Amino acid sequence: MLGRYELGEELGEGGMATVFRARDRDLRRHVALKVLFPHLARRAEIVKRFHREARAAAGLEHANILRIYDVGGGEGDDPPYIVMELIRGRTLLEEVEQRGPMLSEIAACVGALLADGLAAAHAAAIVHRDIKPSNVLVAPGGKLLLADFGVARLETENSLVTRTGALLGTPAYMSPEQASGDIATAKSDIYSLGATLYQLATGHLPYSGSPAKVMSQIAAGTLVTPVRRKASVGPDLSRLIEQMMASEPALRPANAATLAAELRAFAAKGGFGEPTEELAAYFADPEAFVAAKTPAIVSALLVTAERAIAEDRLPRAMAIVDRASALAPNDPAVDALVEKVTEGGRSSKRRKLYAAAGISLVLAGGATAIGMSVMNGSPATTTLDAIAQVDAAIDVAIDVPSDVVDAASDAMPIDAVPVDAVRVRDALPPRDSVTAMAAVDVLPTPDAAPPPPPDAAPIEHGKIVVVNDTWCKVWIDNVERGELLRKSTYEVTAGTHVVLCKQPGITGNEWTKTVEVAGGKTAKVEGSLLALVEVRFEVAAKIGNESFSKGDTRKLKPGRTEVVVGGQSLWIDIPRVPCRLRQEAGRLFCDP
Repeated sequence: MLGRYELGEELGEGGMATVFRARDRDLRRHVALKVLFPHLARRAEIVKRFHREARAAAGLEHANILRIYDVGGGEGDDPPYIVMELIRGRTLLEEVEQRGPMLSEIAACVGALLADGLAAAHAAAIVHRDIKPSNVLVAPGGKLLLADFGVARLETENSLVTRTGALLGTPAYMSPEQASGDIATAKSDIYSLGATLYQLATGHLPYSGSPAKVMSQIAAGTLVTPVRRKASVGPDLSRLIEQMMASEPALRPANAATLAAELRAFAAKGGFGEPTEELAAYFADPEAFVAAKTPAIVSALLVTAERAIAEDRLPRAMAIVDRASALAPNDPAVDALVEKVTEGGRSSKRRKLYAAAGISLVLAGGATAIGMSVMNGSPATTTLDAIAQVDAAIDVAIDVPSDVVDAASDAMPIDAVPVDAVRVRDALPPRDSVTAMAAVDVLPTPDAAPPPPPDAAPIEHGKIVVVNDTWCKVWIDNVERGELLRKSTYEVTAGTHVVLCKQPGITGNEWTKTVEVAGGKTAKVEGSLLALVEVRFEVAAKIGNESFSKGDTRKLKPGRTEVVVGGQSLWIDIPRVPCRLRQEAGRLFCDP
């Protein structure tokens, strides 16, 4: 017995206390009772702090914060304790360990509700300091509750526990300032929430290893971005998580309320409504929920990618299509857009070259007018007037509406356009040298090239299909042909061609291959830019036709991989960093 509470079985243990199931004899209800460790209970200043912080947290009234009912003990033989709401559910950590990573939109809904709770706590000057999946409870009905404010501190005071030399928080989710022993702030909670979302979205901790190694990695800021860890995370949520986990607190979202709004906005783009309602439906039947939502998410991604292509933002379009491809690898619409992303790059370049060609034609017309002026009047005066007319014509050419340029581009062959465009106005000579210019302009125009003889053989064309395991820029015979996302087709003349696939700015990330193309035929070249990563097998498995025993180490290509374990075929994501292939609770994963 502790006061009016009858203790039941032990439910768990944290960094400062043990949690028991208990029964309140007066109110006749079951509660969770957190009892401070004996060695801490002997320190009067810690007991005082424990009670004061618990009372402050008890004043928090929020739908996503676990209720604190009572505080007691610390006098006589009773140890200090906190009485909390008892939830018959499970933790987010248990969810992700059993079911694997969440859809990015689902993770964002979780993050939005937790950020709502943190905003309420921060408004009361309370910092949690230990945000992590095991401190988030999933109650019946899918309700999320942020628990364990037992290590929280009032933001207006320093922590006595910290002054004893003990770091409060869990290393894998700890902010750099906490890892270095500095005082935790509201921005520290935002960092830890980012680390939590990282695990929910990728299925992996942001950092792994011994506590000392993890804290060293946190301090160095050597984070593998979420989208690199798992392509289906997508660039938008990945970027937001990276911002939340910025080493410098000033670079993180301004506050929890702002963060909650950003997470809601991201989920809404995928067709999600209010997070509370979406999570209630998700936790009721996760598999059915994901199956129902994924097509709408993919459709929204395709619309976003199309818009990015139209805005000439090809890297953005490629990143969006990459996520769509990870979510729906066999969707014909996704495959078609993969092709269009690359084709869109080439079309954009054509439009720019056509615009340059329009300016060149205006310049040529102006030069002809100058020549005529020299022949029909005074070179000194008439030529100056003609140059002024050319200047005006150039201004008009530069301001031609895009629809006019697009119309012209449809009628003009790409081969008629010079690749290296120059600034027309810079190409004009100074006005005191117009006589020399006129002299050049009145030279007779070369005769048109004679037509080919009737028996000349027509030029044959073929196609090259270029396949790569990640994005790159493609050059064929030293001519840039645009961005590639895994696969694209290029039209070429028949003959021998040299294909270069390269990621600009990344040293060594390129390959070159020579291919022979016959007229009317399609040739294929394939390469790889993803470096093999070392995988240690902690379970016997088979990949393709190769079998591996426990303890084997092999270098494999990162990405989506089918693995057979115990006769069961499973798909896993091999990250781009060394990892251990292991199985826990029926779930297979490769953990860095």
